[in-house]
Amino acid sequence: MLYKVVVLLALSVCILGKNAYANLLISPTRISFDERQRTAKVTVINTGDEYQTYRVLWSEKQAQPSGGYIQLAEATSESLSSMARLSPKQMRLAPGEKQTVKIAIRKPKGLASGEYRSHLLFQALPGENTNKTSSIKVNMIMSYSIPILLRKDMKQPEVAIEQAKLVLNESNQRPQFLLNIKREGKFSSYGKLSAYFVDSNNEQVKIAEIGNLSIYPEVDNAFVTLSLFSDKNLDKAGKVIFKYEGSQEYKDLTFAQYTLPLTSQSLNVLTVNDAK
Repeated sequence: MLYKVVVLLALSVCILGKNAYANLLISPTRISFDERQRTAKVTVINTGDEYQTYRVLWSEKQAQPSGGYIQLAEATSESLSSMARLSPKQMRLAPGEKQTVKIAIRKPKGLASGEYRSHLLFQALPGENTNKTSSIKVNMIMSYSIPILLRKDMKQPEVAIEQAKLVLNESNQRPQFLLNIKREGKFSSYGKLSAYFVDSNNEQVKIAEIGNLSIYPEVDNAFVTLSLFSDKNLDKAGKVIFKYEGSQEYKDLTFAQYTLPLTSQSLNVLTVNDAK
């Protein structure tokens, strides 16, 4: 009986978690303040069918080389939160209602050059409507955060794709690429990472892409997994060109490019595993 209850709770968490994210729309999902900008706005929309209360607060995170973050217990010298003000800090939204959150920056005198970042956290508090007939009550607090950056004396980071390797994803038996991207300097990069297959006739086709790829100052070497589009495959020799191109404040900038030759021998990693 205990096993059934645990399984039911786990399923409830998965289902409710999915709905909670679907019921929260945030725009934009990233803000980068320039030297002169002092304010910015974020719009939150309750896309669900019930009233929902959201708390707005700062969260400090440290990026990891292989993706994702670890939560920090307190702000650091590179945090933005100490020089930013939020309004409002809590909101109650009806279904379909939207609210604008204002971020105001007050830079202290003598601010050192560099990049400052905190994450704006939108925390959905437990809903007001509960099913009183349910024998199991699950109270959840779902949240979603977006990065907020301020750069002082901004300089373009130096980025290079050091290595790219073709491997087979063991779980779905699909080709994917493992890339090592090196970044130097005080500032992060931001953009999209794309892969193009070029055949012997020099015809080029995009086969994979990751958008919104940031490599933050605390990460010197990023290890990125790039999976092929579901309708693409690698079944002949040629080459793959990787391009890391800037977005938003880095628009029209190419950070790095790398070419990986694909020979019949290098494609064996796919056919050998398929035969197993």
